[in-house]
Amino acid sequence: MTNRMTSLPLTADRKEIEWQKILSIAENNKFPRHHITKLKRYTQHNTHVDKTHDKNKKWAIFTFHSPKVRKITNLFKQTDIKIAFKSTNTIQQQTRPKNHGTTPDHNKSGIYKLKCKTCNKAYIGQTSRNLSLRFREHIRYIKNNDPQSAYAQHILQNIHEYGTLADTMTLLKPLHDIAKLIPYEQLFIQTFHHNGDLIDEQSTTEHNPLFHLAKCT
Repeated sequence: MTNRMTSLPLTADRKEIEWQKILSIAENNKFPRHHITKLKRYTQHNTHVDKTHDKNKKWAIFTFHSPKVRKITNLFKQTDIKIAFKSTNTIQQQTRPKNHGTTPDHNKSGIYKLKCKTCNKAYIGQTSRNLSLRFREHIRYIKNNDPQSAYAQHILQNIHEYGTLADTMTLLKPLHDIAKLIPYEQLFIQTFHHNGDLIDEQSTTEHNPLFHLAKCT
């Protein structure tokens, strides 16, 4: 109890309260008061020495990659330098987004899929701008009751549900070459239609030789 009283950062008033409690407990257990007072002085002296010694310590911090680090730190055992370790598996690293430092898919251009949340069928589109801009256009068509796109027509005519950009729009193929947008769009349209995953409102009449090439490879 005396060690607790001297080592904790208590105020003078709080230390005095603690000291009176210690004296009361000691007297109730037949401990002579002068023994307790002597123990208090001894504890205070040791605490002061320990704190002074800690201030003079020098520390070296190593990242613990493997037990091999121990071989290096053992070289410091005969010196006044103390060793501390830090982990590479920190909370910050665990919570950092996986796509940190990369461009999100919704900020890219290319071929995209828009899913209907009611029937789970998809609309296939292409854009030379980023996907988020094109998504906002589709939603504006729906809110204005304007079936300019096959996706808006599908939602409006069937009274189906559309979702957010994150849960309904997917980048199928990023493209920067504008000349490749239409051929690849038709390729994915034919593929989704062949698999029964395309909305009925989207036309599949245009022939795309890439689709047959993809089936053969």
